[in-house]
Amino acid sequence: MRNEKTLVLSVDRDNDFGVKAGVVTPVIGIDHCMKAATALAVADPEDSDVNGLFAAIRMYKDLKADGRDVEIALICGDKNVGHKSDSIVIDQLEEVLEKVAPQRVMLVGDGAEDEYINPIISSRVPIDSVKKVYVKQAPGLESTIYVLAKMISDPDKKKRFFTPIGSVLMILGLFFIIEGVLLFYATGNGEYIYGQTWSIVIFVIGFFLILHGYGLIDRLIEYVEYGVKNIRSGNVAITFSLLSLALIIVGISVGIYSIWDTQIKDPMYIVSEFAVNALWPIIFAIMFWDIGKLVNNFIKLKKVNRSFLVGTIAVIGIGFLLQGLLDTISTILGYGAVDNMSILLEFIGGIILTVSASILQSNFRRYFNKKKEMI
Repeated sequence: MRNEKTLVLSVDRDNDFGVKAGVVTPVIGIDHCMKAATALAVADPEDSDVNGLFAAIRMYKDLKADGRDVEIALICGDKNVGHKSDSIVIDQLEEVLEKVAPQRVMLVGDGAEDEYINPIISSRVPIDSVKKVYVKQAPGLESTIYVLAKMISDPDKKKRFFTPIGSVLMILGLFFIIEGVLLFYATGNGEYIYGQTWSIVIFVIGFFLILHGYGLIDRLIEYVEYGVKNIRSGNVAITFSLLSLALIIVGISVGIYSIWDTQIKDPMYIVSEFAVNALWPIIFAIMFWDIGKLVNNFIKLKKVNRSFLVGTIAVIGIGFLLQGLLDTISTILGYGAVDNMSILLEFIGGIILTVSASILQSNFRRYFNKKKEMI
């Protein structure tokens, strides 16, 4: 066995080396692996993959001191752990096996996640041993809380941890909410609505867990800070943005008011009636949003953005198409008769406007491309 070449292989399935430290893998050789470990240690000293690679380096040196023919390598996958990541690991493994040509492998990883690729490696070369590396921590509740806090603050880990839990809570909450609403419409008993407090709480908790998992809360905070900064600097677009938000609230309020005291309990009617009354305030909100960007762009750059015209025409066209669709549904289901000519004009107007927007966009693009070529 001493004459057989052994490969000490460190595996980073989620490519922290590449994402955080810019290390290009596969990395072969003790000097290159030392540089890779140092690079990640500097970028993120608390990443467990640092310990995994240093453990592999220690194993390499021990085997080397024992007179073994040994080589060391690091292979990585992709931050989106799954089929894509494993495919990259396989490609890098094949490259390492071709260059090193080992008879056996000693595999080093930082936890259970890397065990998914053990069968992939063992199908290509015999594995002598598998070493899992865990970071030593001081005992006590304080260190446990610290470790958990660090784990859930990592973008990749919190996405995989919080998103499934949030999804389950949202589904459970939504299930009971829908059940209560259906029972209310079937019986008219308001207690089925009033008793949905815990269902709503569960749904909201799940919603916020998903937001946290995908980092959307942080983005929302950034948008709020950005808005406050622009208000202080006198950015005109913020005024139009607030007006757009107000119009959206008005649209939703009008939609809710239109179905508040209705005696018709059909869910399809309630949805269509709400949409019909909320549609145009929301359409105008989108237009005011674009107007704000147009005005702000003109003030700052003294330039009119051509996409405003195209976008405005397209939004109005989509509004007419949606209005025609909603009126058609109401007429077919007998909720309210809308004149067929009005519906036809809504569809025709929507089609003309959306097609015009598309033609304008195409002509603008062609014109400015020719202008660039002339320059």
